[in-house]
Amino acid sequence: MKRLSTLMAILFVVSTAVTVQAGDLVRGVRNKISAGDLASGIAAVEDYRRTTGVDPEYLDAVGWLARGAQMLNRTDLAAVCVAELRKEIPAEKEDLIAPFGALIEVESRLIAGQEGRGAALRFLGDGLARARDLSLRSRINKNINLLSLEGQAAPPLDTADSAGAAPKRLSRLKGKPVLLFLWAYWCGDCKAQAATLARVWEKYREQGLALIAATRYYGTVGEKAATPAEEKQQIEKVWRESYTGLDGVPVVIDTEGVVRYGASATPTFVLIDRKGIVRLYAPTRLSEGDLSRRIEVVLAETP
Repeated sequence: MKRLSTLMAILFVVSTAVTVQAGDLVRGVRNKISAGDLASGIAAVEDYRRTTGVDPEYLDAVGWLARGAQMLNRTDLAAVCVAELRKEIPAEKEDLIAPFGALIEVESRLIAGQEGRGAALRFLGDGLARARDLSLRSRINKNINLLSLEGQAAPPLDTADSAGAAPKRLSRLKGKPVLLFLWAYWCGDCKAQAATLARVWEKYREQGLALIAATRYYGTVGEKAATPAEEKQQIEKVWRESYTGLDGVPVVIDTEGVVRYGASATPTFVLIDRKGIVRLYAPTRLSEGDLSRRIEVVLAETP
């Protein structure tokens, strides 16, 4: 990739070529990004392209480089990666949803930094209007929500399909602060939040906090395709076994609603105040302290 080679020269990095097997590249690049070592990530991607060519693994790795560069404030490198992805993936393709989503995400953040929030929202809105894949729509919505959802009325959730306790619609919960926990049955990070969530629930439920877990159908159980009925059984099983201490918390199953909330990253937390206004949108894990501080602010407000 010529443009990435140019950046390698700018970084004065000399690397030894290493053979990277398909399936290992993305994992290696993610590890390098976690360590803040973009240069080694670039070297691995360039070597893979020379030996294997442009394939989904390569493009996915470039997407991760783009995200890492943007997070580490290397906007020059992020822009180069975006240009590479735009050249190779000019439109949505079924087998390239992840790198195409990374392209839109990073480009929107670059636009926000250069032209402002309004321009980024227009770009994301155009992308959402064209997107068909649910995971891509969810990812675009996540980025729209990060820029605009806090301070706005909470989007509704359809409570017609649920597991466990019967849920109330958000409109019927006005007057109470509401914490939404957007999760997926297969999500390890979601399960890792279970104990924290249970402690927070126990601490604030008597003070008026309502808690709703929301998820969607993904069409699979494990590696196999599944009907909604089969997947619902799995959702109920995982919630019962992995989320102890949360008995009585309703689990809403609303694919359209969860996509609207942009839960492409799970868990996602949404805190809604007594007036139905979103006060926190966090597509990430949160500590008990972070959750408690935000909830206490909303609970302290006059009904």
